[in-house]
Amino acid sequence: MTVVPAPIPGEPPAAATGADREAIGLVLALARALHRYGTPAHRLEEALAVLAGSLGLRAEFFSTPTTIIVTFGAPEDLRTAMQRVEGGELDMDKLARLDAIADAVIDRQLTPAAARARIDEIVAAPRRWSRVVSTLAHGVVTAAVVVFFHGSAVDVAVAGGIGLLLGVLAQLLQRSTAQARVFELVGAFIAAFVAGVIAAHVAGVSSSVVTIAGLLVLMPGLTLTNAMTELATDNLISGTARMMAAIIVLLELAIGVAVGEHAAAAMVTIPAATPVPLPAWSEWLAVVASAVAMVVIVGAAPRAAGWIIVATLTGFVGARTGTSLLGPELGVLVGAFALGALVNVYARVLRRPGQVILVPAVLLLVPGSVGFRGISSMLHRNTLTGIETTFAMFVVAMAIVAGLLIANAAVSPRRVL
Repeated sequence: MTVVPAPIPGEPPAAATGADREAIGLVLALARALHRYGTPAHRLEEALAVLAGSLGLRAEFFSTPTTIIVTFGAPEDLRTAMQRVEGGELDMDKLARLDAIADAVIDRQLTPAAARARIDEIVAAPRRWSRVVSTLAHGVVTAAVVVFFHGSAVDVAVAGGIGLLLGVLAQLLQRSTAQARVFELVGAFIAAFVAGVIAAHVAGVSSSVVTIAGLLVLMPGLTLTNAMTELATDNLISGTARMMAAIIVLLELAIGVAVGEHAAAAMVTIPAATPVPLPAWSEWLAVVASAVAMVVIVGAAPRAAGWIIVATLTGFVGARTGTSLLGPELGVLVGAFALGALVNVYARVLRRPGQVILVPAVLLLVPGSVGFRGISSMLHRNTLTGIETTFAMFVVAMAIVAGLLIANAAVSPRRVL
């Protein structure tokens, strides 16, 4: 077997020539782009297999969170390309446009060379939403989450302010890789410290509720859910790597919060406050507001906003119904099934990637806050409580995955993405 590295991102193996070279270059470029915008391993490999088959290529794919390996040709004459990749950027608008390009190539409406040029344009294009709008969206979704944790109106206002701070921090730390790697740690410290200081000076503020809500945009809940999905679909290496990445982020959040709480306690006396929950109808308003904010956070196009709101409401109602029937841990299975069925209908009827509406909706179902509480309890030497809570996190994550897998079996999307 001849192993040919790809010296330039997206470049095909040197042994390929002519039309095959253009087709291979397209496959590699699309693989890197889809991976960059958060496509899990099983969907990425299936999508690339469909594209390669339509181009007359014989190819095998292997994806992990940091590497994509592709082999072209018959087993006795393989050409292999390995690409080092960085994933985790949520941009559903670009993902949808990449999916449209792949469809156009499969339908023979675009040549591989023309499709490759369009992929480069999409990757180089700025995000759909400006930095100011993205920062405001962080504040809105953080404020909305307080309602789900039964916080008071004052808690909502304080959490919204912390969300704005984290939104500004996200924009500042995106400028370099080294700074981006400490975003969760620094963000958790700021959320806990600010919440503690404000709780000491403003009556009625629950620092614990505000802190948990402020951490929503930092939680690795989606990473954890993708990891469980990949493990359930036999993508063991990728799933294990994502699982460890999620656990590391939870540890960073727990450490950041612990340091922030100690720093605040050294300066002020943080009182214990019992929040007064808002009326029940406020939860519906919070669901809609968080869904609208998620449209911006995941970079979805405005035309998808209505579908995202409906998907979020579907998951929310399904989870509430399931909780009353199966309990809090397994109840999300019903919500995930209802959400998955709607997503598959969307993908099947409109011929658009289901991830566009699945990702923002499932972010409100994922058990990130449960995992944080488990890790935090273990750091505070409450070992039994920590283990119990962490196990509950995995049960909730698996329930979500089970609901989505059952939905895929019951309502086929007839699409890979």
